Amino acid sequence: MLYFAELYGKKVTSADGKAVGRLTDFAFLATDQPLITKLRIDTKVGHILVPISSMKAVNGTIILSPGYETSGVADNELSVRIHLLDQQIIDLKGNKVVRVNDVVIQDKPYFVIAGVDVGMLGIARWLKLEQWLNRQVSYFGTSLRSDFLPWENIQPVELSRGKVQLKREEAKLTKLAPEDLADHLERLSVKNLTKILDLLPNEYEAEVIQNLNVSRQRELLRSIQPKHAASILSLIDPDEAVDILLTLSERRRQIITPLLTEEARARIDYLLSLSTTDIGSLATTDFFTADPEETATSVRRRMKRETTLATPLTYIYVINKKKELVGVCNLHELLLQDGDVPMYKFMIPNVVAVYLTTPPEIAMKKMIKYKIYSLPIINDRRGLLGIVTIDDLVENMQEKLT
Repeated sequence: MLYFAELYGKKVTSADGKAVGRLTDFAFLATDQPLITKLRIDTKVGHILVPISSMKAVNGTIILSPGYETSGVADNELSVRIHLLDQQIIDLKGNKVVRVNDVVIQDKPYFVIAGVDVGMLGIARWLKLEQWLNRQVSYFGTSLRSDFLPWENIQPVELSRGKVQLKREEAKLTKLAPEDLADHLERLSVKNLTKILDLLPNEYEAEVIQNLNVSRQRELLRSIQPKHAASILSLIDPDEAVDILLTLSERRRQIITPLLTEEARARIDYLLSLSTTDIGSLATTDFFTADPEETATSVRRRMKRETTLATPLTYIYVINKKKELVGVCNLHELLLQDGDVPMYKFMIPNVVAVYLTTPPEIAMKKMIKYKIYSLPIINDRRGLLGIVTIDDLVENMQEKLT
């Protein structure tokens, strides 16, 4: 077995010893038996692709056969560096999403991708620390092993040029939690996202779509057939279905809603008719945010220093470097933590949120359902725009009744 991390950057020479360049990638066929077809070699004047059949030996350097020829990329060929390395894939056997840290290559009787390494040793190879790490742990009478996943147990969901390679094991996708699968599928094109969702049972498909971010929900319901969109929305909680429908144009809504089941249409039409108030008019910017890596002690100190003049705060909203809302925690949970514990370890990642298009009545129903006192208002990029509190919602409803 060979590891891509050990081959990357190796010198490549011709049979007569002349320098050609350095190996930087492999091309392979994304099939049940992913054959490696070409080497990518970076030379002084640019990169070249050489058929794998021209590789004569792999020792300290890679030696090419006499009279080797160059080639181009075929339509069905993919890149190890672009399409596998550092990508998130689905481990069908373990029912989880993992990251590829290294690619494992079988070199006999022919070159083929045998699987991927998703463990710490995969990272250590790139840093040239594998032997050092093994020496350190050997003092404790143990050794590090690769966390190896064979090719037949992984599912690269999106590959290239709009292709999705799916095997018989796709049914195992349903063993993933809907929110985990949704998080992974958000990275795909709408075309490939649709292909995978079509493979799922209707109820599970609806759960996954309900966990997508609002921009992906909107793109998806714009692209699929209205009848399919209606069948999905009929299976989703009416409050969530209304949120999704309100991201669409009025014309698109008018096409989809008559196709809903009779029961779902009655409930959704009622909810759509409730609100005449923009929830943005009820929003406040009196909220407190923290970084995922920030410790409990740091957050508590900042709250004491920065919120003396603010209205009472109930929740801490966790924002990443991309300005996305990625978690939330309440004050009681923050107080229970040891000082050096970072926020990401105890925050709730599945944040209940609303959008500027969400009717206040639905926001209120969400608060009652989840027993929370305020809701973040986010945009389609999960940016935090403000919050709406239960006090403001109650006051708004009282004004409507008087």
